[in-house]
Amino acid sequence: MKTKYLLIIAMSLITVACSRDNDHEQTISNEEAEIQRLYRAAVDAGETEITIWGGGDTPTQLNWIINEWEATFPEIKINIRVDLSKFLDVEIDQELANNTLTPDIVHIQTVQNFHRWKAEGHLENYKPWAWDLIPSALKDPDGAFTPVYYITFAMLANRNNVSALPETYADLLTPEYRNNLILTYPHDDDAVIFLWKKIIDQYGWEYVDRILEQNPRWVRGTAGPHNQVRFGNELASFGTAGVFDTTRDNGAQVILPRVDPFVTWGQTAGIFKLTKNKNAAKLYLNWLLSPRIQRDVWIEWSIRTDLPIKGGYDFRTFQNTSPIEYVQFLLDTEAYNEIYRQMEERIGPVQGGSPLTDPQYLDLLTNN
Repeated sequence: MKTKYLLIIAMSLITVACSRDNDHEQTISNEEAEIQRLYRAAVDAGETEITIWGGGDTPTQLNWIINEWEATFPEIKINIRVDLSKFLDVEIDQELANNTLTPDIVHIQTVQNFHRWKAEGHLENYKPWAWDLIPSALKDPDGAFTPVYYITFAMLANRNNVSALPETYADLLTPEYRNNLILTYPHDDDAVIFLWKKIIDQYGWEYVDRILEQNPRWVRGTAGPHNQVRFGNELASFGTAGVFDTTRDNGAQVILPRVDPFVTWGQTAGIFKLTKNKNAAKLYLNWLLSPRIQRDVWIEWSIRTDLPIKGGYDFRTFQNTSPIEYVQFLLDTEAYNEIYRQMEERIGPVQGGSPLTDPQYLDLLTNN
């Protein structure tokens, strides 16, 4: 009799699991149907071109989007401009003041601007298909702005060249890393300086002094440090993104600390009321949030709650990284400005031209 009941329970669990799988597959099918509907709507409305402004610090940083889009939606040409978020938001303000707008959709890391643009009445309320699968605390309740993928800044080390992978930021203070670190100026990037703030909260300002004694190489932008570690020209960095899949990272391994803090934020997108190609913009937003992009193409964590976690553990169960705290930091102007001032005093002014155009910086992206 006991065996019979166990068999019944087992069969019931299998039935429930199959039902959930079928429901999920149906949801994905419905989502894809909506993407195709928006594609046809955009083409039928004569929207054969879309312009994206995306935050980044190297000209080719969003080429992965271009490649995937062109293969999927050949009837709509995509134009992507990459620049530092703090420059793009200024240009957007200038265009809005003149009642014009070049981009159809914008995704940048300076999240505080979306809060302001909504308050000023510039943003279009729109909730994409995956809306209910995106954390409520990171999206606007009316759909004025939506995070499209997580970006994480933690530690990065060339696993082929270091004696052992660092586990804490204190590990980078050992003699092995003297003259072998490459770091982004913290007072040139919002996400980088927030990571430094969290490290200082844990280790104190002494950590900054001790890092300076390591004689790191300071540069603008975060892609250069990643590439220099990947090429083996530097041993390690922190405050830069990386590939979570070690079979694809070319030796530049992301280290997510188990105790020390690291930074995760939702790169945030918005459609404006002045957007010209709104069907195409809605298509883009839905497509960027689709399982295909979030799970298979994007190199770090998905913003969706229904897809598998990458990188070895579920960051949502840990207290040492918080996308919500990042937003709160950006919205606290006084604290934001104070940490910038203090870091500049200790490290000195940012040196060099834009990481998107400065030849010396662009050299960091190649193995010269």
